[in-house]
Amino acid sequence: MPDSAQRRVGGGVRTPPLLPVVVAMGYLAIAGLHAYWALGGFWPGTDRETLHRTVVGGAPGRNSPGPIATWIVAALLVGAALTVLGAAGLLPSPVSRAWLRSAALVGAGVLAVRGLAGFFDTRLRPATVGGDFARLNVRLYSPLCLMLALSTALAVRA
Repeated sequence: MPDSAQRRVGGGVRTPPLLPVVVAMGYLAIAGLHAYWALGGFWPGTDRETLHRTVVGGAPGRNSPGPIATWIVAALLVGAALTVLGAAGLLPSPVSRAWLRSAALVGAGVLAVRGLAGFFDTRLRPATVGGDFARLNVRLYSPLCLMLALSTALAVRA
């Protein structure tokens, strides 16, 4: 009988379960976007100001997080990807799978709170009302956080 981290397909070849791999790829894609921003990229904006208004929100002229903070977020996202893969038994790890599962679930909880809070952001930060960030936060950022939180929890379940 195959172990819980793999399943048999075809002629007995073992393949990793799909969900933890997809979740890790999602974290890595978002980490790559943060690395792009840390290196000075502006997409989906056209300059520093439009990037700030689109991705961070807030009043014009406010400073966006700098490269160091953005690299830290990118590193945390890479760590989240590795944690999910380790918790699913797809990567060797010096820490127990139970600890990795707990860490992944804490991260999922943070994403869930961020996702839910995004639907109330215009009440918490009135300066975002009517801007690109407010629209994208409700349509993309918050649902993405909630989907990633749920997917992470499902990917690392015992």
